[in-house]
Amino acid sequence: MSGILGKTITEYFNGFLSTLAENSGLLFWKGIGILLVILGGKLVLNLISRMTASQIKKSEDMPEMQARRVQTMMTMTRSTFRYIVYGICTLMILAQLGFGNAINNLLLSAGIGSLALGIGAQSLIKDVVTGFFMMFEKQFSVGDYVKLDDVEGTVTATAMRVTYLKNFAGQQIIIPNGSIGRVINYSRMDSLAKITVGTPYEADTRQVMEVLDQAVKAYAKEVKDILVEEPKIQGITDLADSSVNITVICRTLPCCHWEVERGLRLAVKEALDKAGIGIPYPQQDVHLKMEKEEGSQPN
Repeated sequence: MSGILGKTITEYFNGFLSTLAENSGLLFWKGIGILLVILGGKLVLNLISRMTASQIKKSEDMPEMQARRVQTMMTMTRSTFRYIVYGICTLMILAQLGFGNAINNLLLSAGIGSLALGIGAQSLIKDVVTGFFMMFEKQFSVGDYVKLDDVEGTVTATAMRVTYLKNFAGQQIIIPNGSIGRVINYSRMDSLAKITVGTPYEADTRQVMEVLDQAVKAYAKEVKDILVEEPKIQGITDLADSSVNITVICRTLPCCHWEVERGLRLAVKEALDKAGIGIPYPQQDVHLKMEKEEGSQPN
């Protein structure tokens, strides 16, 4: 039995070698063709990459909003052509391997694509379509700080299917375009800096507000380049359990409100310390009531 099996394997192996020898020239040129297809695809992608990189480089001299728009268009273009080139190269390689010609493969792929769309590729199509709508509607651009549903970060790239964000921790977040529901763009409009200052009930509130007003106006002169308007004391916004809360607001350039809020808090704290006004903290008064025991005689 083992002898028959070994003889059969040997015959198949010899036949395989004979086929290779007979078609060595054809296989050689097929291999050359596949190699040329791969090299051609890489060449096209390199050209597209250089063209888009050149446009992004030129956008550095444009106004900020226009530059971000160009960067978004270029990253989307690069992603789109990458998928197209990969698809065409795959069809041409299949044709070189004898699986029909490129046109037949294209028609076959279209049929398979329609079938896949019907049985499970809806999410992929949704991602791509949503990505194009977001780009043409200018919902956000590369460099914008956005909040996509519950995720926040700076847009580093936009592709056909996904959007790339980078958060404050330096982590890259990849979000499928089709899953994006609500978009909040912090980079398109002026930002609002807002802080709440807790002051003691025992303090003279009008005096406190005067101290705060002087402090925030002095700070505003230091950062006037990023302010749209001077800080304003809104007044008492809450009578809390342990403090009288006074709110300060200030309009800033896009995404500068965090810096201004930190600066306002420091300026307010230093001004209150200088004026001898303390920052309240939660406190609770406990009242004890002594009851006389039954049968006891008063002293």
